[in-house]
Amino acid sequence: MLDQFDDIRLRDLIFFDRLVQLRTITAAAEDLQVPKPTASRWLASLEAKAGHQLMVRGSRQLTLTTKGESFLRQIQPLLAGARTLRASIQSHRPQGTLRVSVPIPMRRLVGGSVISEFRRQLPDVRLEILIQNEAVDLVRDRIDIAIQRGPTSDSSLTVRHLAKVPLWLYAGTQTSGSGSDTRALIAAPGDEALLQATMPELLPAAVVVDDRTSVRDALLEGDGVGVLPAFLGEQPRVNGLLLRSGNEPLSIIQIEAVSLPEQANDIRTRALLDLIVVELKELLGQG
Repeated sequence: MLDQFDDIRLRDLIFFDRLVQLRTITAAAEDLQVPKPTASRWLASLEAKAGHQLMVRGSRQLTLTTKGESFLRQIQPLLAGARTLRASIQSHRPQGTLRVSVPIPMRRLVGGSVISEFRRQLPDVRLEILIQNEAVDLVRDRIDIAIQRGPTSDSSLTVRHLAKVPLWLYAGTQTSGSGSDTRALIAAPGDEALLQATMPELLPAAVVVDDRTSVRDALLEGDGVGVLPAFLGEQPRVNGLLLRSGNEPLSIIQIEAVSLPEQANDIRTRALLDLIVVELKELLGQG
């Protein structure tokens, strides 16, 4: 025997997912190209069928209730399955949109060669790359893959380890004749603690910037030393633009890709991550 919960439609789930993203009935109605009263009825109907209030109506925007947060997370596999079904019916080639979040220092990992080859392999897939340092919630932000520094503590996510990357101390070429006590440290957060035991003469840092790409750019411009992952420092070093200090790296970091479990076997996900691994090997001098 069917009840009202069984009458929830795919349209209701798609609408709810967009409403969570856009936070207002007006914006969601415009996005889905339906009248605002219709969108309001859809939300009321969905909550009635679910048997719980899913969103709180505030003066400016909607917010999820506890039940709404659980409902949103649970419908993601259903929406992913619906997208996969649509793609398989409409074409033998993968389609849809793949959204990827990449921290600013790792943006080289999704550079032109990766984008070009991905487009060649999967021409019908729209690739959206978000370059940002903010923490990402895969469900809330509708992110399919997040590239990040590991290890990941959330056991509910699927993790693919991409590479182990050494952190080295690099110097601008104008620093080679300077004494260690005169070298200015251009640091990212955490670098001073990393150097405390082995190179305390470099402390305190002259500049602290929350972006290792900016650290590299400062070193390339002239005097100074800084800690860089090898994928940022090795190519400039090989080209004679940076100097590397020491015979052993200061530390090793893990680069990984995280996704919701239902995304792990998506051919689009696998194709992009395979290309990123190739790019990483090139940047690390392992290609």
